Amino acid sequence: MLRRSLLLGVASIAALAGARSVSAQTDQSIETVVVTGSRLPQQNLYSSRPVTAISPEEIKFEGTTDVATLLNNLPEAFADQTSTLSATSRGIATVDLRGLGAKRTLVTINGSRLMPGDPGDPVADLDDIPAALVDHIEVLTGGASTVYGSDALAGVVNFILRKDFEGVELDGTASIEQAPNDNSVQRARLAAAGYPEVPENVWDGEAGEATLLLGSNTDNGRGNVTAYLGYRSEQPVTERDFSACALATTFKVFNPNDPLHTGLICGGSSAYNRWISLDDYLRVQSYDFFQTGNGTPGSGRFEPFTRAPDQKYNYGPGNYLRRPDTRYVGGFFAHYTVNRQLEPYASFMFSDDDTVAQIAPSALFAGFGEVGGFVEVNCGNPLMTAQERALLCGADGSGSSNVVPGEALLLIGRRAVEVGDRLTDFRHTAYRMQVGAKGDLGSGWTYDVYSQYGLTLYSQSLRNDLSVDRVQKALQVDPLTGACYAAEPNAFGIVVDPACVPLDVFNGIGSITPTMAKYIRANGFQEGATVEQILSGSVTGDFGQWGVRSPLAKGPVQASFGAEWRSESLGLKTDNEFASGDLYGSGGPAPGLPLSGFDTSEAFGEINVPLIEEQPFAKNLAINGGYRYASYSSAGPVTSYKYGIEWQPVDDLRVRGLYERAVRAPNVLELFTPTGFGGFVASDPCAMSTIGECAGVPNAGTKLLTCPGGAGNTVCIDETGGNILLKPEKGRTATVGVVLTPQFLDGFAATVDYFDIHVDGFIGTVDPLITLAECYGANATRASESFYCPLVHRNAAGQLFGGGYVSNQNTNTGFLSTTGVDVQLDYSLNFEDWNLHGIGSVSLDLIGTILDTLVTEPAPGLGSYDCAGLYGLICGGPAPRWRHRLRVTWNTPWDDVSLSFGWRHMGSVSLDANENNPFFTVCGGKPCNDIPDAKISSFDYLDLAIDWPVRKGVELRAGVNNIFAKEPPMVDSLNLGVASSTDVSNVNAYPGSYDALGRTIFVAVTLKD
Repeated sequence: MLRRSLLLGVASIAALAGARSVSAQTDQSIETVVVTGSRLPQQNLYSSRPVTAISPEEIKFEGTTDVATLLNNLPEAFADQTSTLSATSRGIATVDLRGLGAKRTLVTINGSRLMPGDPGDPVADLDDIPAALVDHIEVLTGGASTVYGSDALAGVVNFILRKDFEGVELDGTASIEQAPNDNSVQRARLAAAGYPEVPENVWDGEAGEATLLLGSNTDNGRGNVTAYLGYRSEQPVTERDFSACALATTFKVFNPNDPLHTGLICGGSSAYNRWISLDDYLRVQSYDFFQTGNGTPGSGRFEPFTRAPDQKYNYGPGNYLRRPDTRYVGGFFAHYTVNRQLEPYASFMFSDDDTVAQIAPSALFAGFGEVGGFVEVNCGNPLMTAQERALLCGADGSGSSNVVPGEALLLIGRRAVEVGDRLTDFRHTAYRMQVGAKGDLGSGWTYDVYSQYGLTLYSQSLRNDLSVDRVQKALQVDPLTGACYAAEPNAFGIVVDPACVPLDVFNGIGSITPTMAKYIRANGFQEGATVEQILSGSVTGDFGQWGVRSPLAKGPVQASFGAEWRSESLGLKTDNEFASGDLYGSGGPAPGLPLSGFDTSEAFGEINVPLIEEQPFAKNLAINGGYRYASYSSAGPVTSYKYGIEWQPVDDLRVRGLYERAVRAPNVLELFTPTGFGGFVASDPCAMSTIGECAGVPNAGTKLLTCPGGAGNTVCIDETGGNILLKPEKGRTATVGVVLTPQFLDGFAATVDYFDIHVDGFIGTVDPLITLAECYGANATRASESFYCPLVHRNAAGQLFGGGYVSNQNTNTGFLSTTGVDVQLDYSLNFEDWNLHGIGSVSLDLIGTILDTLVTEPAPGLGSYDCAGLYGLICGGPAPRWRHRLRVTWNTPWDDVSLSFGWRHMGSVSLDANENNPFFTVCGGKPCNDIPDAKISSFDYLDLAIDWPVRKGVELRAGVNNIFAKEPPMVDSLNLGVASSTDVSNVNAYPGSYDALGRTIFVAVTLKD
C-alpha cells in the first residue's frame, strides 16, 4: 500500500497520514489529507497533477546522510550544488528540478518555505534539513506559484518532518567509500605523462551521522513536544585514478597502445612556469618561454615553451572530490490544543555547517597582473640570471617597455606550489522559527495563521591565494641593495611598503622561500547573511452547510483563501582583498553588497468543484482552479493562476490534467549585485580569423588576441552585475496524465504524465561563449550580430583581457522550456495470495523520465538550442533522454527482514560542441569534432540493502551502493574545458550526476524506547 500511493502520483500512505487536515465533512466522516501542490484537503489518493514521494523505506535503503543525494537519484532532478564540488562550490546543497535551475525550484518544510541559505546563491540549502528527521519527501514538478508564490516555476520539494513523537530514539549511520583505482587506461595515461599513480584499493571518505529524537505528550493528550539533536561528519576524498591528472582531448580516437598521442591524455595547466615577453603594444617581443631551474639562485634558464607534458602543472590531484564537512543540527516542534477553535504551535530549527573546499595552489595567472593584466620586472633585478635578462630585456638591458625604460612587460604563468593548496572554508549557521495557530471556525471551515523568521549567517575564509599588488612590488628589486624598491624611500622620501620581500620566480619551482611566500600570500574573507520574514494566514473549508454542490456529486465545493506578506533581504561584506580584486585566483574584484532586499504582499485563493460522482462513465469528475496576486516592491504586481480537471470514467482508469501560469520575481542578487569582473574559459575567435566582424578588430588573426592561460585553459574576462530593471519571469506549465489501477491485477498501479514547462523572459546572463559565437561565428546573422556584438568590449589592442571584456550582466533574456513524460510503475505481490507459503512478499517500484526537449533561447528572437540528450560547454551537466530508478524489495518471512535491490540508470548523452548548431560551434564557427568526448555511454548503478528489526526497539540496516564501484565517465578538462566550463563538474567528471567516489558501504542502527 505504501508504494501504491507513491505511484498514484500523490504520496505514500505514511506521508498522507502525517499531513492530516483538521477540516471535516458535514454529512459523513471522511479521512482527508493535504498533498503538496494544494491547500485543499483531498478525500482520496489522487490529485490533478503528479507528485512523487520518497518514502521512509527508500530513505532507509539508500543509507545516505545527505538529502541532496536522495533527490539527485530522482529522474526529475538535475545535479546542482553538492558536497562533491570544490572549485565551484558555495558550501551548500541545492536541488534543481527539470534542469531549469535551483532558483526555480521551491523548497518547503511541512508546506512552508525554507529560507535562502547563502548570500552568494540565495536558494534553499538542503544541509539545513537533518536526514534522520525526514519522514518522507514529496516532489511536485511543474509550476506551483498559485499555491506557494514566487520561485516555484520548475516545481516544489516538500520535506515532511517527523513530529508528534513520543519516547526516545537514537539513529546512527556510518559509511565509507571504497575505490579499486585499477583503471589500466588511465594508468597508461599517467605513465605517459610522467605523473605518479594513485594507490589501488583505497578506503576513505568516512562519514557518520547521529540523531537523538525526544518526544513527550501532555498528560491530557492535547499537546506534544518533539525535539531533536544531530551531528554529521564527512571526511575528504582526493585519491581517485580518474582525477589523478587533468585530461586533455587530442580530438582523436583513443588507442591503448599509444596513450601519449591519442584520445584523452594527461595534460596540465600552462600556468606552471610559462613566460611571454610583450612590448607596449602588447605584441610578443621575444619568445614564448618555459623556465627551468632547481630552485637555487642562478639556476634559472629559459627554454622554448613547447607544451610538452613536463612543462605543464598537474592540478588534478589536489582538488577535493568530496569536501570535509561537519554539521550540528537541533530544534523542536510543539503544539497544544486549547479547544477546537485554538491550537497554537511553534517550531525552531538550527543548523551549523562547516565545510572546506581545496583546489590546487594559486599562481601568477597570466592576464591577472596589476599592470593592465600584466606584470613588470625591472631589468636590473638581481634575482634574474644573465640568460633570462638577455631574453627579457635585450642585450642592452633596455627592456620591452617603451613607457618605462629598463622594464620588461610580461605575461607569467607561474604556479606558486611553495605557498600551498588553496583552501576555502565555508560556514553557514541557519535559524528558522515559526509561531502560529490553527483551529476550527465551524461549518466545515478551518483557519491557519503563522509568522516565520529565517536567518542564515555566512562566512567564507580563503587561504593561500596570492596578492596581485604584493607580487608586483616584490618583482621590482633594487640591484644595488637587493631590496624591494617599495621597501626603500622613493623620490619623495616615502617608503611604500617596508615589509616587501623580493620574490624569486626566476630560478624554477622551489625558489620561493617561506619568507617570500609569507609576503605574497593573500587570505580573503567574506561574511554576510540572508533574512526571510513571512506573515501568512488562510481559511479552508467547504460549502456543504449551504448546500453548494453539484446535483450529481456527493462532495461539496471546497475552497481556500488567504493572504501573505514576505520580506527577503541579504547583505555581503568582503575584505579589501576580495573587493579590490587583489587575489590572483579569484578572477577579479568581488565587491560586497550592502543590506538590500524587497517585500511582497500577496492574496490567493483555490477552489475544487466535484461535478459528477458515482455515475456511468463518471465515477468522478471534478474541476479545480486557483489565483494569486502579488505586489513586489522591486518588480511591481504579478499574477498567477491555475485550472485543472480530474476524470475517472471507471474504477481502473483516471485521467488528470492541469495548466498553470507561474511567476518568479528577481531575487536580491539578480537585482542589486554590484558590477564586477570575472573570467570565463574561451578562445577568442578573432585570434583565428580576420573575416566578418573580426575584420574590424585590431590584431585579428594573431596570437596576440589569445586570452592568457588560467587553470590550463585560456581565460577571457567578463563583466557581471545586477539589474534593478529586471521583470519577473513568467512560466506556463501543462501536465496531462493517466492513472491505471486495474482490478484484474491486484497490487499494480501505473501513471504516465506528459509535462510541458515554458519560462519566458528568464533572468540570467548571456553566456559569453554564445556572445562570441553569435557575433563572430561563421553562422552569425546580421540580427544576431546587432544584439551580441555590442556586448563585446575590446581594449586598444583588440583583446578580451587587460581592460577588455564581454558584458555578462543580468537581464531578462529569451525563454527556457522542457517537455517530456514521467512514468511510474508499482507492483506488490504477496506470495500467500498465490498459495506460496513461507516466502513473504515482493514489491517493485519504477520511476522514470523521458526527456523530449530542454530548450534555451538566450536572447529573444535570435534562435535557440536544445540540450536534451546532450552535455558539455553550453549545456553543462548531462541531460539524458531516459533516466530511471528501480527498486525491488523482498519482504522475507524471517523476522520482518527486508532485502532491497536498486537499479539507477543514466541514459547516454552526446557532446554539444560536436553539434551543428551556431550556439554550440565554439571551435571557430564549426563543430569541434571532439571524438574522445563525443558520447558518454549509458551508465547503470546497482545497489543492495537490508533492513532487519532485530527486536522491539532495535533496527539494523546495511547496504552497498554502486556495488561494482563504477568510475564516473571521464571527459576533457583542458583543451575545450568540457568538464571545467560548468558549475557542476569537478576534475574530468560530473560528480553530482554520476557516482564519483566508488563503492559506498553503510551500516545504520535505530534504537527506540
